[in-house]
Amino acid sequence: MKRTLSLILLGLVTCLCAPVGCSNSSSDDVTFGPQPTPSGTPDADDDDDSSGSGKVWTLEEIRNEPRTGGAGGAARCGGEFGFRRCVCVPDVPSSVRYRPAVAECNGNAAVILYDEYEDAFSVVVRDSQNRDRWPVSGFNGCSLELATSESPPNRCSAFKVQESFPLFPTGGAKVNCLGASGYSELFADVTRMTIKLTDDPFSSDDEIDRMCLSGGDIPLN
Repeated sequence: MKRTLSLILLGLVTCLCAPVGCSNSSSDDVTFGPQPTPSGTPDADDDDDSSGSGKVWTLEEIRNEPRTGGAGGAARCGGEFGFRRCVCVPDVPSSVRYRPAVAECNGNAAVILYDEYEDAFSVVVRDSQNRDRWPVSGFNGCSLELATSESPPNRCSAFKVQESFPLFPTGGAKVNCLGASGYSELFADVTRMTIKLTDDPFSSDDEIDRMCLSGGDIPLN
């Protein structure tokens, strides 16, 4: 009897502690209050790849690697804590690729957008708390006031694009360099990408496609 009760309690703890973000959830979106933010301000060393390392791609490798991916379609993953659902990892189309580290991006992570996504207005990565502004302050010398302002510059967030350039001389794809390595601590909780196709400054209903990632340190497509 005691052993049975212990197994039941262990199962409840496992369920309650399961991560959220791009899981295969079928629940409806629910709105909760703001999620907790880890305390502390990152040290200067947090901007580098001190937490680990892995393969660094070159543009030539990316050009020559066969593109993989799914057929896109409905966003079926996620939905917890009010987050919009995302296209699940196996379904992310081959027109969206992610690499944790690209040499021509100073070793930082990059999102490579092809075809219908090449001219998208913006792309960012997000963590399991749906943040695209991280760290809260101190990154690239940004003050808390600037980093949390209504329209902070991209340089204030490691999750935003710092530089973009064509993958091919003739066009067809664009490399979007992010602010830190996918192997760094800053990207340890990255779970998704959001691609804003167009931007209307007078609307809050811009067309946005949301794609899951397996993690900040794992390549996609």
